[in-house]
Amino acid sequence: MAYDQITDNAIKKVFESLITSNILVKLRLSGTDYEQLTVLTGFHKKLNRTFFLLGYPDGFKEVAGNKAAWEIDFEFTGPDRIPYSFSTTGGEIYQNQLCLPFPDLIYRNQRRKFFRIEAPEGTMVEFVYRRSGCRAQVVDISVGGVLIAMVCHADGDQHDLRFQIGDVLEDVDLVFPPASDATRAKIKKAIVVRFDRRGPNTTACCGLEFIEIEQGQVNTLTKIIYKFQRDRLRRRLRPDL
Repeated sequence: MAYDQITDNAIKKVFESLITSNILVKLRLSGTDYEQLTVLTGFHKKLNRTFFLLGYPDGFKEVAGNKAAWEIDFEFTGPDRIPYSFSTTGGEIYQNQLCLPFPDLIYRNQRRKFFRIEAPEGTMVEFVYRRSGCRAQVVDISVGGVLIAMVCHADGDQHDLRFQIGDVLEDVDLVFPPASDATRAKIKKAIVVRFDRRGPNTTACCGLEFIEIEQGQVNTLTKIIYKFQRDRLRRRLRPDL
């Protein structure tokens, strides 16, 4: 299984999404058979450090009471329906909750469920980011998401997109070259899930996963992708056409 690694400020964004969506996390105390389900409830600042808070799980004190430092493993399925995991060491009981240090990183499983192709030249993605309309180049595409160059073209200028894993974009438009049967597909919501460096001239790229899209748009996108692939195969087999 391959994993993406989520670090730094993006970790708090993941935790905030768990709190907002009230998602259950599975807690496992290392070196024991103890595991329980609980939820993140908030954050606590102490000595210039931020800790995350968990609902106090049943039976935890009886199992963990004799340990000098808690070593705890966590697993959960995020709002994007992808499995995540992380570990942390230390912590204390605070206001009848577990108060734990942030992990150094969170692992996110990589799952490729969809056929993916290189996007035809001129394929763009349009969205609003920080109150500005942006257009960015699409590097590759599938029914489940796109890889885009992290350079925004807006108002005749261009600038880097400073995304973090977990950022959600709404009302995203995929704009295809005029030769396509349909020139646009609309995605209600997409989430930033990974970073990559394999765009044109090693441009930094990021992966967007579609988390809300109407079935009619899925059908449109599927037809466009397979048309691109057929055209590419035809040119490879008959370059004189």
